[in-house]
Amino acid sequence: MESTLAVALALWRKGDRFAALGAARKAAESAPRDARTQVVFAAIQRQIGYVDGAVLALERAHELEPNDAETLRMLSDVYRRARRPQDALHAAERALEHDPSTASVIALGHALLATEALAEAEAMFERALVADERDVRAWVGRAQLAAVCADWNSAVAAYERARQLAPGDPDVRYGIARMHLRFGRYAEGFAEYPAIMDTDSDGARYYYHREGVARWNGEPLDGRRLVISADQGLGDHLMMARFFAALPQSAPAITVETPPPLLGLFRRNFPNVRVTPFTYWEPSASWDVQLPITQLPCVNGIASARDIVGATYLKADPERVREWRRLLADGSNVLNVGIVWHGNRDNTRERWRGAPLQYWEPLAHVAGVRFHSLQLGADEAEILAAPFPLVATHASLGDVDDTAALMTALDAVTSVDTSTLHLAGALGRPTWFPNPLVSDYRWGIDAVDTPWYDSVRIIRQTERDDWAPVFSTIAAELGEFISRSRPGR
Repeated sequence: MESTLAVALALWRKGDRFAALGAARKAAESAPRDARTQVVFAAIQRQIGYVDGAVLALERAHELEPNDAETLRMLSDVYRRARRPQDALHAAERALEHDPSTASVIALGHALLATEALAEAEAMFERALVADERDVRAWVGRAQLAAVCADWNSAVAAYERARQLAPGDPDVRYGIARMHLRFGRYAEGFAEYPAIMDTDSDGARYYYHREGVARWNGEPLDGRRLVISADQGLGDHLMMARFFAALPQSAPAITVETPPPLLGLFRRNFPNVRVTPFTYWEPSASWDVQLPITQLPCVNGIASARDIVGATYLKADPERVREWRRLLADGSNVLNVGIVWHGNRDNTRERWRGAPLQYWEPLAHVAGVRFHSLQLGADEAEILAAPFPLVATHASLGDVDDTAALMTALDAVTSVDTSTLHLAGALGRPTWFPNPLVSDYRWGIDAVDTPWYDSVRIIRQTERDDWAPVFSTIAAELGEFISRSRPGR
């Protein structure tokens, strides 16, 4: 067992995380009652993003050594990632009971932040800084707390203090990158963004890069095999697809790893790019250089908003569009609008970006419109509970290419921050985006538009969880759009 565990650790330090995972799994199966082995197995799974597996391994380690503070802190961390905030809080409280170190105080701060006990979280981070004003992790915690409160200037200040203390820390650099990007400082932001490859942040969701494969920096390929590797979610892939046309024409052809739902759409729109389905287990020996897809702006000279082309860059299949228009036509003088009210509910950001349907009630008063659900997975009860008649059009959708065709046939879209929003923007569809106070960096600070998509209008919360003015504004603007667009005007 010990030799297998040593192999796993060596592979992990080398950066071959999937090979390390296999060795660690073998070690854990061989020694199910060795707490250290279970902790190592959990740590590797956490780094790769296998949160559920990390939870199971740490729970096993906790059963074996119930008072070990390091295990409890790690367990609190993975409970947060698994969206189990109360369990995270309990584990962090236990860690502090057994070990009143600043590490335990900071872990409790993050757990309190996950439960939205903001004042209590602030007190923990301040307590850690009183104990050690140079504690980088405490400054990062303070920055993350400020970001949750949309206090962006305080977040920047805290990250900058952390950078003074640890200029090379990847979590700090990645946090600063997102702050730069939020403020539209794209040159600085994209210069720091590659730190995501080394961060352990639960917000990064970057688990698929292959250590040991050189990062492409935009230089001539000279026959080398370049893979644009999968990174983060469908929306990120759709957003970055704008850069595919600028990829160099080379031999062998550049390969773009793509989540399967996007294959048809990308293959049809980018025939000169070799699009392949993403797999966790693609052997890195088949690559010479790689670039994670969300780092395409880093090699495309995006230094300011003026460098971003926000115009349409994806087209739907014309035959499918014609079919959807035929299905939507009923001879009435109404316009068709698609809506999406939540994203992937397993996403750690879902608490902020989802807008439950009851808040959409102002749209019930918009005349001359028929609303269609584009919400994949919505059930009949949810549709019936909508505050206005809602057609369950999502039930007839196929792949993302089919969704693109439907969107093109619709007159407008209203969507929260999901891949649907990115698809609507990439297609150039008139789109209203109900944006939460705590939003993603790419939507900026206070603008109603975005350089990434010319057709998207951002309607922002000004108070946390207060959706009423957001949807009142969308209803008013949608009503004006319907009046302008109705046939015969």
